[in-house]
Amino acid sequence: MGWLHNEGVNGCGSLLSKWNEDAFSYNSHMMGKGFIAVFGIHLKTNCSCVMVNVYAACTMNDKKIHWEELSSVKLASQEKVWCFCGDFNVVRSRSERKGIREGIDYSSEIVGFNSFIDANFLLDLPIVGKNYTWFKSNGSAKSRIDKVLVFKEWFVKDDI
Repeated sequence: MGWLHNEGVNGCGSLLSKWNEDAFSYNSHMMGKGFIAVFGIHLKTNCSCVMVNVYAACTMNDKKIHWEELSSVKLASQEKVWCFCGDFNVVRSRSERKGIREGIDYSSEIVGFNSFIDANFLLDLPIVGKNYTWFKSNGSAKSRIDKVLVFKEWFVKDDI
């Protein structure tokens, strides 16, 4: 098992990325506030790919900075097969959030996140089973804030 740890700030936003060394060969990595990008080779297909583990901030301004940094990391690389996964702390539509501050307008957050996805040519993989990935302990609120976003080339490669 290979792994990398990004300890976050004062323990908040800590990330741990792990991979099976029999399936993925580590080449390098980049870390930033709220992410670990692991560059390597998927051994079964000999495909060069990047897996990005994400834990996004809660404030809108910090989310914008985060999306810009993730976009810059992707843009600076020649890699074609990308997967961004984790807690993006944002929804793509109103239907992905129930019971949380219903009166608050999240439209700028939604537009900003969808713009990040579109600008990076990412596809939001559907989840199987439940429609939400975060639940308030008493069940009064729920959101789909955990996502797996892949670049379209992910589907061109066999058996990834």
